[in-house]
Amino acid sequence: MRILLAALNSQFVHSSPALYALRRGVEAAPGCASAELELHTAEYSITMSNLRIMEDIYRQRPDVLAFSVYIWNIAPLRDLICDLRQLLPETCILLGGPGAAGRAREYLQELPIDGIFIGEGEESFPACLQGFLAGESRPAVPGLLWKGQEEAYRPGARPDFAALPFLYTAEDLEELGRKQKIVYYESSRGCPFSCAFCGSAAEPLRERPLEPVLWELEQLAKTATQVKFIDRTFNARTERACAITKKLLELYRTGLSWHCEISPFHLPEPLVELWLQAPADYLKLEMGVQSLYPPALAAIGRHGDWAQAEPTVKRLIAAANCHLHLDLIAGLPEDTPEGFAASFHRLHQLDADYLQFGFLKVLPGSLLAATAKEKGLVYEQQAPYRILSTPTMDGDYLFRLGRAERMFNSLYNKSKLDFRQRLIALADCWPGGAMALYMRAAELWDGLTGLNQQDKLAMVARLEEEAAV
Repeated sequence: MRILLAALNSQFVHSSPALYALRRGVEAAPGCASAELELHTAEYSITMSNLRIMEDIYRQRPDVLAFSVYIWNIAPLRDLICDLRQLLPETCILLGGPGAAGRAREYLQELPIDGIFIGEGEESFPACLQGFLAGESRPAVPGLLWKGQEEAYRPGARPDFAALPFLYTAEDLEELGRKQKIVYYESSRGCPFSCAFCGSAAEPLRERPLEPVLWELEQLAKTATQVKFIDRTFNARTERACAITKKLLELYRTGLSWHCEISPFHLPEPLVELWLQAPADYLKLEMGVQSLYPPALAAIGRHGDWAQAEPTVKRLIAAANCHLHLDLIAGLPEDTPEGFAASFHRLHQLDADYLQFGFLKVLPGSLLAATAKEKGLVYEQQAPYRILSTPTMDGDYLFRLGRAERMFNSLYNKSKLDFRQRLIALADCWPGGAMALYMRAAELWDGLTGLNQQDKLAMVARLEEEAAV
């Protein structure tokens, strides 16, 4: 039996931790240690043509083909799966991952697939293969929803995260390092917070024991160039975050960096002091601010005092040793144009290394999706499920905001530092602040093409002329 675990990543530089986790789960399952089972993995990217991906999979002729699904790959996967089904009519095609679980029953009806794994697959996927080896055509495995047998579905238990094997072998890490791929690592699953838009809001925080985590970090540091923690909140527990950060500082070498997602509302001094000791650009801290508007924060179940957090954030920015990335979300329930503009201006003027303002995604299976209708939220019915209208932000405003966001990224996030300083100065004197500034920039540009350096110079000069009038 030939098994192919396949991933369709958003960029070539990315890697898929799901493939490594499932493969290690199969290797650790005694019933899968059989000469009759041949397990392979393959990683592609959405930048590749479907024909090229299809050819590679077809040449392998898998008996079982499993894809990991996310919001960024479901659209190309739809076409790929439909075409592969024609070429491989006897292959059992299975889906898993967060992009499939939230709409499992719909996808079983819409796509020519056989089943969908719901939840974590390190135990359910090997159990399915064990069933195949035992001669079962559709093994009754908790957590696996088979087409035509939906009523027989039973949810699977979460695996013991602490007991799972390390994702990568030494050979894996050598190959990832040689290809300079981003390596993903999780020291915890779930989150102690319950933000309504997040797919992990209902998952309790589970942590790997600290001792194996520190050993695993040592293995990653040997060959990796960039390691990204996929922990939802790296600084959920201060003592643990400090211990891990101390280890990261010990592992410093040129060419290596670590990326962590952090909460701005939990910045204890001992942890901040460690971050301030880091060599330049060694630590990349992505801070999920999301909003500074109290009604919007309350609507998504998020709590925190920005006035208390801001001085520490300013210290981190002023130190300029850690790359600081701030996240802001447009279109949250109860947010208003005025509330969002105030949040955006305040973060814009901080001069962080990167300011991302994205748009709310109403993810299937999230707490927000369950209440979207009663909250009056209108959003895309296909991935990425972007917000289109709310009772307090209509479609006209959100489409204008989208044009402003493209101008902001081009002028601020993708320009040199001197550009940024000019824009910050402009925002200080522009009527309506930073948001109104980029709204005006969007009016001056057709929005259909990107800006080259000469265009950017002309744009900023034009804005400066208008500000002086």
